[in-house]
Amino acid sequence: MKCMKCCGVFIPLMMAVVCIVIYSERESIGSHFQGSNRIFYILNLEELKKAKDVATPQVPIRNSLTTGLSFSKMLKGKSVFNPRPYNSSHIVYLKVHKAASSTVQNIVMRASMKRNLTFALPARNNTHQFGWPAKFSRFKHLKKLPSKPDVLCLHTVLSDSLIKTMPQDSFYFTSLRDPFTQIRSMFEYYNLSKCLYPKHSATLLEVIGSGRNACEILIIKSPQAFDLGINLQNADNDNVIADLIHHVEKQFHFVIIVEYFNECLILLRDMLGWTTQDILYFKSNFKGKRKQPATNLTLLPEDNEKTRAIIYKFLKADLALYKHFKSKLEQTIASKKDYINAEVVKLKHLQKIWMADCVKDFLPANELPDKRFQPYGAGSYGYLLTEKGFDNSTCVSLSITELPHFQELNKYQNKLLNIST
Repeated sequence: MKCMKCCGVFIPLMMAVVCIVIYSERESIGSHFQGSNRIFYILNLEELKKAKDVATPQVPIRNSLTTGLSFSKMLKGKSVFNPRPYNSSHIVYLKVHKAASSTVQNIVMRASMKRNLTFALPARNNTHQFGWPAKFSRFKHLKKLPSKPDVLCLHTVLSDSLIKTMPQDSFYFTSLRDPFTQIRSMFEYYNLSKCLYPKHSATLLEVIGSGRNACEILIIKSPQAFDLGINLQNADNDNVIADLIHHVEKQFHFVIIVEYFNECLILLRDMLGWTTQDILYFKSNFKGKRKQPATNLTLLPEDNEKTRAIIYKFLKADLALYKHFKSKLEQTIASKKDYINAEVVKLKHLQKIWMADCVKDFLPANELPDKRFQPYGAGSYGYLLTEKGFDNSTCVSLSITELPHFQELNKYQNKLLNIST
């Protein structure tokens, strides 16, 4: 116990909340994704002091696999819907498609690797998902470890098996998004215009009107509710939807709704005892300025009351989830408005330093020479790093795309477990 007291990191009690997150794809890249790096912090302490957020030295945090001890203090959650206590070194991020999830996943991976935490990884080496779209099974999908993993943050479908896999005191959170913008983003990103006819492009309304729940394996019927475990055969049943909302409230400490992203990261930081440096991010899978409009954009419906009504009806479960947690969140944001706004200003200041130091330009995938930064998805842009950025591991980890980052995660875990055995 003496070692734990002298080496540990004190993590204050914080409220667990549901929060809405701003993540507008229409905002300019230059103002929205900004950053710095660890070297820059050392050389520019006066600038950082102005932001009143000089990073403190990080003490390595032990985890259950490498030490047999739970190193961080237990935090008692005080969410408006879930008072269950949690341990900030045990984290489950349920990754929902096209809901800022790759950006959040990058944050979770960086913060957890910095603290020497272990990750749940797929049993198969050729995938970065846990059997999706099948529900998570620890017997089929999970790579065996000597003990329970500390962190799970890859694509999967929520199940009882997942809950049994992770430590009982895990901190659960997920992200949701306005179903209208989410399905439009999916349609463009995955090129769903080819869903119905191989040689003919279908509009989004045609795809929805076809009555299909999925295009090949990609779920289009309330995809957010699907990732959270709903049975699609009953996805329009009011009682089933109510049960799902109750289950999410019972299991999750925190719900991100993709409308107020920076505000939400401040609350997440406080709940997990992280630093502002931990929540810095460069947006993943973002859209740049096209020389010519993408073909599938012309197949998207106009944003008006009539088309929203059609799409919301098709995505009934997703809409119910979104509205429920958005309503709860608005009260929390209002009660912390001045504090959150001040912290967001500091976060943006630090992001501006990171971006200026790391990134030279934003380019489409086929114009980026380094495959680590080439995004997947139609019309997505990635980061061309500065010379200094290429040589800085923090710049690289902020800019790297999901698959190369997952490969780095595998290397990290192999090294961590080899050292501990």
